[in-house]
Amino acid sequence: MKFPLSNSRMRGAVLLFSCVLALLLSYLGLRNAFAAHYLGLDTRAGYEHAVRLEPANARNWYLLGRSYLYDIEQPDPARAMQALQKAVALDPYSVEALLDLATAYDGEGQTARARETFLAAQRAYPLSADVCWSYGNFLLRQGEQDAAFREIRKAVELEPKRADEAFSRALRVQPDANILLDKAVPPATAAYLPILHSLSDTGDLNNAQLVWNRLIALHQQVPMSEMVYFISELVHQIRIADAARAWTQAVSIMQNPPPAGSLLWDGGFESGYAGGGFSWHFVPETNDVQISFDRSEKHSGEQSLRILFKGHRNLSFENGCHNITPEPGKQYLLSAWVRTESLTSSEGVRLQIFVFTNTKNESMTTEEVHGTQPWKQIQLPWVAPPGGIFGSVCVKRFMSDMPESDIQGAAWIDDVSLVPVDEASTKP
Repeated sequence: MKFPLSNSRMRGAVLLFSCVLALLLSYLGLRNAFAAHYLGLDTRAGYEHAVRLEPANARNWYLLGRSYLYDIEQPDPARAMQALQKAVALDPYSVEALLDLATAYDGEGQTARARETFLAAQRAYPLSADVCWSYGNFLLRQGEQDAAFREIRKAVELEPKRADEAFSRALRVQPDANILLDKAVPPATAAYLPILHSLSDTGDLNNAQLVWNRLIALHQQVPMSEMVYFISELVHQIRIADAARAWTQAVSIMQNPPPAGSLLWDGGFESGYAGGGFSWHFVPETNDVQISFDRSEKHSGEQSLRILFKGHRNLSFENGCHNITPEPGKQYLLSAWVRTESLTSSEGVRLQIFVFTNTKNESMTTEEVHGTQPWKQIQLPWVAPPGGIFGSVCVKRFMSDMPESDIQGAAWIDDVSLVPVDEASTKP
């Protein structure tokens, strides 16, 4: 669309207006660019330049306030509060500025103003985990435990990853973990697991047991890899009965648990899980041996355990182990299916039962299998010795006493079971 200008004076006025507007836009653009440059320096001097260039920009004042508040070498709380107050005046809904201003007030002992500012942040963003967390910790410092725990619980509900820190902080002022689990932690798997991991790592098994009980009571499916930390620490601290009971509970809520009935939890390797507790555990690869699950070769089910020897040396091998908790004096039958392919030397693979007792450690082994053999069942009757409440079943290879006995080739293990004799079947 064209707008005809009737005379030269009007055309001149339009030209002048256009030039002024262009200069103004250029100035504003340059000012914005310089302000952005100074902000990018991430220094106090840079933030001061930025607020001088753009004094109406709330974020510039917010960043300047933070630089005064959190500067380790030269903090300036008074100027921090001034800058943050300016940021809040320009943007009353800036939760970041409100939280830092509340923190500044709190640090200077202005408790009432801090509380008022935290509440303003809650009104601005009621579903902010940061706001609930910061306000909850403020209340905790004021000794208002119940109110603090309510805010901390809301923060954890919004961001479960905060659960471990929430629990550990609250534990400093309230040593009763049950109270914390009632008031400061929501009843959720996502909240319980990080707390359980942390307590297990530090060896605090009494509190970990309380968290574990609540996790199990939810009756929600949980991957075994998320639960094994606690059970492995129980084993490490020789609380074998507790560990065995926890393992049974863990299996009851894990995804796709293997069938029960054997002391070996997953004798068919169907779960695909290995790594701790009462499961298979092995070192996947060394210079001499490679161990892995194999879906291409199995006696039954979906996969077996393959052990590949690389022929580097005549080694004594004990790996692919599974912890057990036998009943002392009880008769068991150990059974497994083994296949080998070009497994050299006179000593192949076998299974070994090893048990710790009060007086001595005892072990028994099955026959060995080497060469090239189709699937073959090996069995071993065994009586658990007195005091032998904890042990393991492992894939074992003894060193050969014959020349040139560097072992090479592959072996597959499947359908391993250790069951009481009255439940065992000796049929191949």
